[in-house]
Amino acid sequence: FRRVLFRSPTLAPIGTTSPRATPTPTTALGASPTAVPPLEVVRAAFDLLRQRYVVAVPAEALVAAARRTDGSPDRLDARGVPPVADIEALWQAFATDFDAIARAMPPGANAAHVAVRRMTSSLDDCHTSFTPDHARDASALSKVEPYGGIGAVIREARRFEPLPPGPVVVQVFDGSPAAEAGLRAGDAVIAVDDVSATAVTGPLTERVRGAPGTTVRLQVERPGVAAPLELAIERGAVTVPLVGFRRVEVVGVGPIGFVRFRSFAQPAVAPFIEAVTTLRGAPVRGWVIDLRENGGGDLAVFERVASQFLSGPLAVTVERDGAPRTMMMRVAGESDDPTSIDHLPVAVLVNGETASAAELFAGDLGDYGVGRLFGERTAGCFGTSRLFRLPDGSGVWITVSALQTGVARRDVHRTGLVPSVAVALRREDLASGRDAGLEAALTWLQDRLSVPNGDPRQVTVR
Repeated sequence: FRRVLFRSPTLAPIGTTSPRATPTPTTALGASPTAVPPLEVVRAAFDLLRQRYVVAVPAEALVAAARRTDGSPDRLDARGVPPVADIEALWQAFATDFDAIARAMPPGANAAHVAVRRMTSSLDDCHTSFTPDHARDASALSKVEPYGGIGAVIREARRFEPLPPGPVVVQVFDGSPAAEAGLRAGDAVIAVDDVSATAVTGPLTERVRGAPGTTVRLQVERPGVAAPLELAIERGAVTVPLVGFRRVEVVGVGPIGFVRFRSFAQPAVAPFIEAVTTLRGAPVRGWVIDLRENGGGDLAVFERVASQFLSGPLAVTVERDGAPRTMMMRVAGESDDPTSIDHLPVAVLVNGETASAAELFAGDLGDYGVGRLFGERTAGCFGTSRLFRLPDGSGVWITVSALQTGVARRDVHRTGLVPSVAVALRREDLASGRDAGLEAALTWLQDRLSVPNGDPRQVTVR
């Protein structure tokens, strides 16, 4: 099984697919791809979670989660569930009641999938989840395919102050249907196809995605515009841009290399290395690595990306047996001492969607003393996961090891990384095209790298 460091992406780009694709919630309740007895599927997931999860999981807590029909929160407190000595007896009691449990589920629901989703959700672990399509998720990190949609990224309204009237567009991909239709960063989506955003159940993404050639109608509130705008957007085949880079000239310093890195997916490796190599040839005097909206990805990709900047311990994993295992990266001619490759300062841009492998990369840059973080607290989704196939072609992602940074051995699961310089994302900045996080990062680099008698003016980037 592939081991990955990823976050379960609850805020995927609107109308796009990410390399670690978000399972489509509606298909999770659909028919199984093959005729497999539902209890066989549930039992397979039950055994995998007990045997492979990073810490021992009480069998009775998993069964209690699968039984849940009262609308209580997904997460269950195992301390409130009486322990059992006989797991088979516990399972047989559940199997006997399964038909009644299934009848209490939503009409048309796949009973096995609902039960498995309840078990994974009960662990309250961002790396452990159900997927209705094992094959799709297994290939998602090795290739990035176009997806039917509009090509925009949003954040939930609750992430902004003051509270906007709906989810806010934070990025529109160049050349996308959204860009051509006039959708802008800073727009608040207040309705999709005449359905209020506040009335939408499930991710708004699912309302916006659809087959290329079909049309979705968005009603948006735009800062500075009195009346809501109506946009009819014809969906297209959208590919998420994984890597972007450019040189930024900073007064008194010279060129700074800026690299935006969206996912630790296999197709991102070559473009990332090309970007770094091109900028080094400029040459640049410092770096800005933008990990905002990067939810993690493949462990092998993390090694190749991190090795462009660091040599030495990159990560420590602690599996169920408690034994730590250190991932090392060496550069020819380097000693055993941890070091940065080009000894240039690195400003790292992060936000609440920066997760797992991206958090590890940011944390390592800080541990090595070359990186400084700017932006928002990261997701706190830290660990490694493996994908296991269930008998009907669905699957479960299961956290198989805890994770620590390579040098300081920091575990930031559920806490996240706190930036050295906090920069809140403001809707007015999005609407005006201002990137306050990048400005703060470049100002820090200017302070560190300014030549004598250089111009000390604050940096402004638009």
